[in-house]
Amino acid sequence: MQNALKMNAIVLAGDRRASIELHSDNKAFFELNGAPLFIHVLRALQQAGQVGDTVVVGPANRIKEALELHGMDYVRVVEQRDNMIENFKAGYVAALGQSDDVDFWSLKGTDHERIPALVAPCDIPLLTPAEVDEFIERTNMHEYDYSIGVTSEKVLSHYHSSGGKPGIQMIYFHVKEDLLRHNNLHIGKPLAFDHLDYIEKMYEWRYQTRTANILCMFFSLLFAGWRLIKGLRVFIVLQLSLYYDRHGHPKLSDRVRSLICFNRLAEGIGNALGARVQVVYTHFGGAALDADNEKDLAVIEERYDEWVEYQSMLKP
Repeated sequence: MQNALKMNAIVLAGDRRASIELHSDNKAFFELNGAPLFIHVLRALQQAGQVGDTVVVGPANRIKEALELHGMDYVRVVEQRDNMIENFKAGYVAALGQSDDVDFWSLKGTDHERIPALVAPCDIPLLTPAEVDEFIERTNMHEYDYSIGVTSEKVLSHYHSSGGKPGIQMIYFHVKEDLLRHNNLHIGKPLAFDHLDYIEKMYEWRYQTRTANILCMFFSLLFAGWRLIKGLRVFIVLQLSLYYDRHGHPKLSDRVRSLICFNRLAEGIGNALGARVQVVYTHFGGAALDADNEKDLAVIEERYDEWVEYQSMLKP
């Protein structure tokens, strides 16, 4: 199934453990401009020059009905499992061209261990083919096991509220060189990770403005052993800088974030996962705008055409 010189892609559209609903339904199926959110993501992936085959993991019957309704072909559908990480494993096995009953871990130590796949969530309808290609082209999967996409606050400020128009205000990672937002795109060779299970924990605790989640991640890092000491330092500094910024102390926030440079992000994440990690910039912004709450989704609905047109004029 792996296309020569192209990377296969997985869209995660499950609605079980740690997933977020919109309007009491799986957000993958919420319609925007006449199409479910996951269809927007699929279209961007299929139109990207660097993407080969596409896989969608979620409630299979609903996905197949939507694909047929919107004329989407050449998509492999995999029934969702119990949580995000199990969905990812099943999607990765499918992206390798294996049958659904093949166990993920049975492929460890084989040639499949060296094959990367692109992973995207179902709720980033402003994703563009150009941003997908930019992300893939900027990664180096010969030297790394995992590439994580980020976008600068300088880029995303275009999507903030301005001129009386609504916008999306995001929480940023504060590092010495920049303010960054994860752009929801991943490329990984998961069979090469020593601690793949930690991705599930990070996903469940992904809203770092919630005190309980901050504490959970802190103690997980603290008790995970020496391999995470560097990651713990990065985590503490990031949280302190964010705290000071959100409580009206920008100068103190800048002083704290000067302690963590951009490259330390990859080092901290790599220590947590037991993998060689690369952090990669993209410069469009659409991938970072996830519709994971009703307020942001309403803004995306209102400004969708305007923001799509804006991105079409950008160059990487």
